Amino acid sequence: MLGPLALKLLPVLAGIGFLWLILSANPLQRKALLGAWLVPGLGHWILGRKDRALFFALTLVPTFVAGLILGDFATVSPFDRHPIWGLAQFPGGLMTAITALLTKGASIEAADIFYSTAQLYTGAACLLNILAMCDVHDLARSPQAEAPEARA
Repeated sequence: MLGPLALKLLPVLAGIGFLWLILSANPLQRKALLGAWLVPGLGHWILGRKDRALFFALTLVPTFVAGLILGDFATVSPFDRHPIWGLAQFPGGLMTAITALLTKGASIEAADIFYSTAQLYTGAACLLNILAMCDVHDLARSPQAEAPEARA
């Protein structure tokens, strides 16, 4: 089981890793990665890959929202209710940040049978955004991404 120190170090290490990825990227990768982290699909949209942008946006955002609905809007927990889910939800970018602000006072009175499933939905949607970010990073490195008109 993760101890309290590990739960405090994991976000720091994840942040350092993300910062290293951003700093070592070329300008197009950096812009696309930041967009992909902020909003699922935005990084692909920036690269002109509208098909993939819609796929990620229409897959990840509804999954995240379904988790919110199942959990009575108390599932986003930036380390106050469930620290491990706070780590899982960090890659959700603005989805997580806005939801955390809007549901700051939410409390769990009694965890029903849907609460764990709701946590899984919101966490999985955010963790899957890491895959979208990896895809954006690779696409932005390819020669086609630097010359989108060559693809047309």
